[in-house]
Amino acid sequence: MKKKVLLLGSTGRVGQGIIEEYLEKYEKFYDLILGYHKSKPKYNLESRKVDLSDINNLKKAMGGIKVVVNLAAESNPEADFSEIVKPNLIGAYNVFQASKKAKVERVVFASSVHAVRGYSFGREIGHDDAPKPSGFYGASKVFGEALCYVYSQNSNLSCLAIRIGAYVSNNQKETVCFTRNNFDYVITQKDMAQLIHKCILAPKKVKYGILAGISNNKKKYLDLKFTRKLVGYNPEDDAFRICREVKRKREKKE
Repeated sequence: MKKKVLLLGSTGRVGQGIIEEYLEKYEKFYDLILGYHKSKPKYNLESRKVDLSDINNLKKAMGGIKVVVNLAAESNPEADFSEIVKPNLIGAYNVFQASKKAKVERVVFASSVHAVRGYSFGREIGHDDAPKPSGFYGASKVFGEALCYVYSQNSNLSCLAIRIGAYVSNNQKETVCFTRNNFDYVITQKDMAQLIHKCILAPKKVKYGILAGISNNKKKYLDLKFTRKLVGYNPEDDAFRICREVKRKREKKE
């Protein structure tokens, strides 16, 4: 019998990309259940309505769930603190606490590169480097990473936090290539889904880790060695190469 995985934040950009890749590549490994707050997802998969402000509601939604992937959050790096408190602080705590109560085995927490964006370019930031958040949003993700450690050490929960870089869905590639001025922490839809997949399937003995959520870019803002070793992540894309090809095709058209 396949394990059940609950995806919170399934209607967001990253969530939709993960669902697309799941239906194409990973459906045989586990059953993906979509957690939603307002609008029910359009995909032909089981869905459960969730309320991040209600631990009991979350616990009920987690019935029979082995892994929770928590992408639900305020995702604007420029958000005011008042916009972040409920979804990113209280909501994150509620998901961990409900997961513990529901006897979930693992939480995969969506952290962000903004937890360390205070570092300048020029070296690869490691998983054990001190956080340097770039603002309140980044600070909220540091809080989530800290909760990851607390719950992994004081309960039966395993927790993996992914510092997601600049996420690029399949239909965004051309836009990103002409609007970004760096590609060091880009992660493509395909690589993001693979990393989530590897986290879901990682052995039970993997209790905790902060992972680098970037593609195999020519220049890297985050160090991938620990992530490769801990969960077997093998990113296939290089944003620098992708953008060279995109720009070359544009030039040919012109």
